[in-house]
Amino acid sequence: MLWYKLEKKKPIATESGCWDGLKSDKILVATRGGKMHIAEMYEGFLDGSDFCDFYDSNDYEIRNVVYWTEIDSPF
Repeated sequence: MLWYKLEKKKPIATESGCWDGLKSDKILVATRGGKMHIAEMYEGFLDGSDFCDFYDSNDYEIRNVVYWTEIDSPF
């Protein structure tokens, strides 16, 4: 599993929908505190500034993400 430092490389977000910006596929993220979460990244431009936010499947924001990795498909 290859981990990426968020400040050097962000996940690719291509899915659009009824939200602002674009959304990534599900990824595994690690926070500054060492916790891991399955998340989706939302990124875009809103109210004059860029955003890059991470949310879990319950729509709770995951803060202080420092690393991420792709989740391998079982198929």
